[in-house]
Amino acid sequence: MIHKKNFYTSFIALITAATVISAGSHLNHTFAQSSPSKNSTTANSSQTKPALTLQGHIWTIEALDFTPDGQTLVSGSYDHTVKVWNLKNGKLIRTLDGHEDGVNDVLISPDGKLFFTAGGTAEPNTNKVIKVWDMKTKKLLRTLKGHTLGVTSLAITPDGKTLISGSYDKTIRLWDPQKGIRKRTLTGHSDPILSIAVSPDGKTLASGGGSLNDDSDKTVKLWNLVTGELASNIKGNNNVINFIGFTPDGKYLVNSTDPKINVWDMSTGKLVNRFQVSDIEGVTSATLGKDSKTIVTTTLDGAVTIWDLTTGKAIKTLVEAANNPQNYDQLYPTSTAFSPDGKTIAIGEGGGAYNSKFPIKIQQMP
Repeated sequence: MIHKKNFYTSFIALITAATVISAGSHLNHTFAQSSPSKNSTTANSSQTKPALTLQGHIWTIEALDFTPDGQTLVSGSYDHTVKVWNLKNGKLIRTLDGHEDGVNDVLISPDGKLFFTAGGTAEPNTNKVIKVWDMKTKKLLRTLKGHTLGVTSLAITPDGKTLISGSYDKTIRLWDPQKGIRKRTLTGHSDPILSIAVSPDGKTLASGGGSLNDDSDKTVKLWNLVTGELASNIKGNNNVINFIGFTPDGKYLVNSTDPKINVWDMSTGKLVNRFQVSDIEGVTSATLGKDSKTIVTTTLDGAVTIWDLTTGKAIKTLVEAANNPQNYDQLYPTSTAFSPDGKTIAIGEGGGAYNSKFPIKIQQMP
């Protein structure tokens, strides 16, 4: 199973859990070009014992999302299930079946009334649908069909009126989530789309992906969501694009092209920072902080690190790297999500071929 966050490492991503850790970071506003360096060794460590430990999924957790009130977490896994968790008491609310392949992404609507799940592989016989669920009842409302290969990534406009999906089939589809109909299909990528993101004003869509081929399409494409037209191509990525996101203030577009993070100024289209977060191609996920100044990455060595987007320096280590990063039977982080207030981060883990219990840990920052 291959997905946008761990395109290179999914062949060893076998079993997963989730961790929830409170976090907060502050940065300055001046961007400076930084050279690749082993920055994680300088970050402050803030590991604490979990206040609460849960168990549920039996395979890699690939996607996480919080409800707008921060009280509920939705997780999607390669075990073909979606789980809904109560973060007040730490109990599992519901396990949702229905996906015939691994779940690649989960997404909650801005008003918290609906949530969406999608999955599938790059094989023709895969399950390639998007499911729309009612958050209150946890019942399946409708199934969106149209992609010809698995769905890798989901996004939604701030008004909640347009759901967007990217796929291994190299297309982007725009949907009306209430009516369940397709509005538009965007084409232009020549390789699988692994990540998509909508700008905070809802006017621009960013998309990216690629393949392991040397000549694969590694451009970030910017689309006008009003007209559906391709606005521009951003070049300069040397590897597959496995994460794209806009900072909440809309000033910067950030993408991960393992093992580096690129930061682009949306007003000029210029690259304003590039920094390396892993010594090897081992970045398994990336998520932007709510402060528009930070990004958190997870890596194959087990580390969870918060980085300063302005300097490219590691400012906090939430989870230390493992002593033996070559032991692929151990768990390592594969997905992350911030709570709406930015004070809590959910971390899903993968790996651990011989593990049978996979915890969700709730930890308070010291």
